[in-house]
Amino acid sequence: MKILNVTSITELRGGDAQMYTVYKLLKEKSDIKQYILCPNNSILSSICKNDKADYFTYRKNSLKLLNLTFAIINICNKENINILHIHDSSALNAALIALKLLNKSITLILSRKRNNRIKDKFLNRYKYSHPRIKNIICVSKAVESIFDKIIKDKSRLITIYDSIDVEKFSLKTNHSLLHKEFSLSPETLIIGNIAGLTNQKDIYTFIDTAKTIKAKSGSLTVKFVVIGDGPLKNDLIDYANANDLKKDIYFTGFRNTIDLLPEFNVFLLTSVTEGLPLTIYEAFASKVPVVSTMAGGIPEVVVDGKTGFLAPIKDSKTLSEKVLEILKNSNISESVKSNAFELVKKNHNLNTMQKNYYAFYKSIT
Repeated sequence: MKILNVTSITELRGGDAQMYTVYKLLKEKSDIKQYILCPNNSILSSICKNDKADYFTYRKNSLKLLNLTFAIINICNKENINILHIHDSSALNAALIALKLLNKSITLILSRKRNNRIKDKFLNRYKYSHPRIKNIICVSKAVESIFDKIIKDKSRLITIYDSIDVEKFSLKTNHSLLHKEFSLSPETLIIGNIAGLTNQKDIYTFIDTAKTIKAKSGSLTVKFVVIGDGPLKNDLIDYANANDLKKDIYFTGFRNTIDLLPEFNVFLLTSVTEGLPLTIYEAFASKVPVVSTMAGGIPEVVVDGKTGFLAPIKDSKTLSEKVLEILKNSNISESVKSNAFELVKKNHNLNTMQKNYYAFYKSIT
């Protein structure tokens, strides 16, 4: 079996990161040969080069659709590809064009990570219901649901949950790196988020929640950290300053989060849309209690009161109440951390994902 994974993304988003994780997990399988096709200026291409992975690149310029289409055709013919696994919408456009000139025995698979609404219009119904697409792999049931009005044949939809290296995260310890960097006192509690600074992640609600927590924290010393970068960074800093939080919220930019997560006392996620972010699993594995909005697939793993706490989207009042409950009640905090860790260890570790993807690929040959 020969698989060509195709992405048109230049940044390293969660979908491509997980695609590469699956690529590495299945390399040991002698009956599967995998390749990756990505833009020549992408972060993924640099990773593949450093790891000496089996990969190809194409030029993502003004002729990007044609370049990707011809690259797919050439690689499929040269390597006798059996499965064309597409990892984003733009790459799907090129693949559907390429398939008109390729062997009809090639199986087309699409992965979908985001739960952003798909407009119910003819071109989208044609594209996602195309008869050449055998399956659409979703990272949560919430992602499956966005196809309700787009795809009639729901049997083509399948959910395979993402996974992480649970042991790697669980073995990390707190070295107080943030406390040292920002000169925080040892008793300072940290409420953190890891997110791109975009509208989807709604850091404005994170800031609103921080303001309420600060006002109601009493004798507790609490600070807030946002790890990540994005186009809204300057606006968010201005918003935090306008809410008198200049000395309370730290925007760190991109960081190696695995070393910083153990320092969080609460992971606070305020997104308005999500497929099901890896950061939830990472917090679970790091034994950090999670408080989150009910965005997308998050309630599929964050069970309110058991593996974390949930609040309606943009509800900073409830979010702040849940965070304070964790900070002030160690029994609740320990219970949530323990339940969440058992969940991620059982259902979202790399061995589970390897078995799931291997079984899936074998089922379609």
